[in-house]
Amino acid sequence: MSVIEKIAAIEQDNSLSVNDKVAQIVALHQGLDEYSDDAFRVSLPVYETVRRLLLEDNYEGCHTSDLLMCNSLLAEAYARNRKSWLITPLAQHTCDMLTGAIVDDDETLKMIAAVIDRMCYVLYEHPRMSMKLYSLQYSFEKSRKEPNEDTLKEAAENIISLATLSECDTWYAPLKEEFVALLGADMVREIENNPYTGNLKVDPVVYTEAYETVIDTVNEEVDRRMEGEPYGMGMCFEIWSIKKEILASKYDIEWRTPSQMNPRVHFD
Repeated sequence: MSVIEKIAAIEQDNSLSVNDKVAQIVALHQGLDEYSDDAFRVSLPVYETVRRLLLEDNYEGCHTSDLLMCNSLLAEAYARNRKSWLITPLAQHTCDMLTGAIVDDDETLKMIAAVIDRMCYVLYEHPRMSMKLYSLQYSFEKSRKEPNEDTLKEAAENIISLATLSECDTWYAPLKEEFVALLGADMVREIENNPYTGNLKVDPVVYTEAYETVIDTVNEEVDRRMEGEPYGMGMCFEIWSIKKEILASKYDIEWRTPSQMNPRVHFD
């Protein structure tokens, strides 16, 4: 019986409690070599199954921290498997869980900051959702007995950069005075004048609301068109070409690919 078949069998075993099912499925995954093909291949069914179990209505022992961590682990698995359009619902669910939540346990607050970092790291092409998450991270970190100043500063810097790039100050404006006090006026101006976009140039259109609204649908269609084609050297150019065509033909959005934006960089 394969690992995936074992996971399915555990999920369907009515003699086990939800806690026992989760424990056994996680143990199966942890028993694999972290860098093996098997571990990579089963990461999706592992975390998808665990999340279904955690969301069961009759699971009274479901703790918020379990589900938050599962959301971030599943988001990372989707990113590794090139299914980025499935990350956004997880990010939104994470936002919904945390908005208005009152947490006074320091370890839980620390975990929330880490979960948001991991979620935002794989939340490509969604500046507004990322800002929403970073604003929550900033708020929760600030409520700790001894806030981590580096975490506060990084959250502030990310919000300032994304707000500047997207020209959306929904999450920045209410916190700007705090950010000036935290970072200093000179640093805030420096970030506003030179927002961080990574090591490569990015087409500014990716920060527009029009692009953000449709990009998950576009990426899903790209994946559907590429179905069955093995990923290898040079495949990125075919992916970008399809993505560019869909954005232009279906949504009237002109997007310049990474190779167009960085003509002196070698992509493979």
